[in-house]
Amino acid sequence: MRTRHICSTTFLIFFSLLAAFLAPTGARAQTGGWNERPTSTFSILYTAGEEAEAERYAGFIDTIYDEIATAFSYRPSPPLTLRLYPTSDSYYQANPGARNVPGIIAHADFRRREVVVIVERTLQQSDEEVRNNIRHELTHIVASDLSDGRLNTGFQEGIAQYMERPSADLDLRIAALSQASDQGRLLPWSALDNRDTIYSNPEVSYPQTLAIVAFLVDQNGFATLRQFLSASAQSSGYRIALEQTYGASVSTLEAEWQAWLPSYLAGGYRSNALDRYDISYARTLVEQGDYATAMQELTQAIDWIARHSDTQPGEVSTEAIQLKERADDGLRATQLAEHARSALVEGDYERTQQLVEQARIIFARIEDTRQDSVLATYAERAARGLAASADLAQADALARRLRLPQARASAELAAQEFAALGDQLRLANALELRRTLNSRQRMLGAVLLVAGFAGVLLSLIGRFLQPPSEHW
Repeated sequence: MRTRHICSTTFLIFFSLLAAFLAPTGARAQTGGWNERPTSTFSILYTAGEEAEAERYAGFIDTIYDEIATAFSYRPSPPLTLRLYPTSDSYYQANPGARNVPGIIAHADFRRREVVVIVERTLQQSDEEVRNNIRHELTHIVASDLSDGRLNTGFQEGIAQYMERPSADLDLRIAALSQASDQGRLLPWSALDNRDTIYSNPEVSYPQTLAIVAFLVDQNGFATLRQFLSASAQSSGYRIALEQTYGASVSTLEAEWQAWLPSYLAGGYRSNALDRYDISYARTLVEQGDYATAMQELTQAIDWIARHSDTQPGEVSTEAIQLKERADDGLRATQLAEHARSALVEGDYERTQQLVEQARIIFARIEDTRQDSVLATYAERAARGLAASADLAQADALARRLRLPQARASAELAAQEFAALGDQLRLANALELRRTLNSRQRMLGAVLLVAGFAGVLLSLIGRFLQPPSEHW
């Protein structure tokens, strides 16, 4: 049953009003006759002057029938009836027992297989809310059929709400549930069997029953909820049906639900197994190169899609898996680029080149060019570092062969390059080699000077000691 916003109205007590709706034919006498607008699955009954409204419903009611029937894998035998009361007065004339129950917008009559809408009370609703009236009431009929009329009030309302599509009042219902949770006013699951409790406390009971159904679907999939409806038809109560279907006692499921509820209130309520999973956020993260966040999002998405594989299109799962593979590649390439940077800072130029090449290959595979310039810079600096290291090694080799000027020139080039690269360790090595070469060169110069002086001195001494020449 659909009513006006749950925080401002009192809800219909289900079986009490059902008796009123099923009153003898005389109590349903109408002023004027009903016109019929048939569709593939419904017979739309409307009064004179309401042709446009009947056509409005005819435009979408078969689509909603197919939507609900597909979700439950069950097609109620058509035609069902949609009866459109133009005003509250016309509705009360047919259903006098409803006068004392304010706020009714729509209801379902299971025996007559009829959905009733009070058109006057839908005028302020959005198009989606109008469609939700039909989704909600048609779900009541389907759930009653599948459970052989044994499904209790709490689950009837929870499942009917779950079949609605998100609209403006959903946030208001969740806010009311959050407040009730904070204030310790949540109902025990035992209240699900008590129609008086459900309908006398709608601001808590309606969003709570929705949250309970959402929990069961989130944890076990929509197909299992269908099994619960079938089990209810064969069970003496909802507790036995729950335990048979979910393999856990009601107390265990209730405790798990209470632990799960905060995540639902924090935004999980926006996810519905019957909606096509919105992969666009994860896709945007991958496109923006935020691979770490994308991996977290896609890991959760793939897990959720797997739990709801019975309602999610195969292409959604395929895209999520492909995006995760791409995000994984992107994350690995990003990590390689970070390792390349660290290797460059440490002066491990050869490893830097290897890491840069590995990162380039992966980024190219996922067509991400954002890191190209950074990797090019790393590669260029690594090449310069290797060249400077080669100069330093050559300087050392030349020094060993006593080719000191050439060695000093190579050491000077290496020192300049290491200074430009900020490689303090190798700069210190190059400067130390240069100082050693300078010292050797000064020592060698001194030795050569001493040797030259000694040579001159020996030459003078030799001349002095040479005997005089004899003249013939």
